[in-house]
Amino acid sequence: MSQWYEESFGREYLELYAHRDAAEARADIEAIVRLIDPPRDEPLLDLCCGACRHLLILRDMGFSKLVGLDLSEELLEVAAQALGDGEDATGECVSLVCSDMRAIPYEDYFATVLSLFTSFGYFEEDEENQAVFEAVFRALKPGGTFLIDYMNRDHVIAHLVERDERLLPGRRVQHVRCLTEGCRRVEKTTTVIAEGGTQRTFHESVRLYAAQEVEEMLRAAGFVRIRRYGSLSGQAFSPESRRLILVAKKKGLDFLKRSLS
Repeated sequence: MSQWYEESFGREYLELYAHRDAAEARADIEAIVRLIDPPRDEPLLDLCCGACRHLLILRDMGFSKLVGLDLSEELLEVAAQALGDGEDATGECVSLVCSDMRAIPYEDYFATVLSLFTSFGYFEEDEENQAVFEAVFRALKPGGTFLIDYMNRDHVIAHLVERDERLLPGRRVQHVRCLTEGCRRVEKTTTVIAEGGTQRTFHESVRLYAAQEVEEMLRAAGFVRIRRYGSLSGQAFSPESRRLILVAKKKGLDFLKRSLS
């Protein structure tokens, strides 16, 4: 039986989230560069890259050795078209990889891994979500940086909009949201109703982890030096923050030397 994340991320998903555009992606990446200063000549992974709007900005800003990973073949096709010949300013290729985020096919390779726009908490079991952090840890080289952009559980619970509707050209889009499993998950059902009356339904279900829980999961995977923010621009985190941004490090030689001294 297919899981929701195997069915909901296709070309129509891009149309439903058309407001998540290049301007927003550029603002995100510029903020990330100021926050963590990722090296531009070292490998960088955009985990669950979708149609690669962030990769395009990174390429334009001179980052080389870029990799985008996603489970959706359809979104990766759109990404490949957007990237064109796939070469950045240095002539190196932007690689696109179709893979489950729990099984990143790299080891000790990336200097930076980004997980943006709540691409975490998709799986039903905590062990499966933990496996994502373990896969990221393995994929990073010693001293590498992991940044995760996730929703703030407290804000979601306090400000959940149960229903809304908006009009798009030729169709009406309805969203229904609810909290389940004692506020452990947030569920969203999106119904797209075309002018002719045909309907298509998409489902999303994301595990709601508290900030402390995510930090504990990162530590369990082996990460150190974990920093918490309320936005990509580095604002302090609070219960009212819309986002939870965590930056973590894989132990490097400098950390080991300090530990032994």
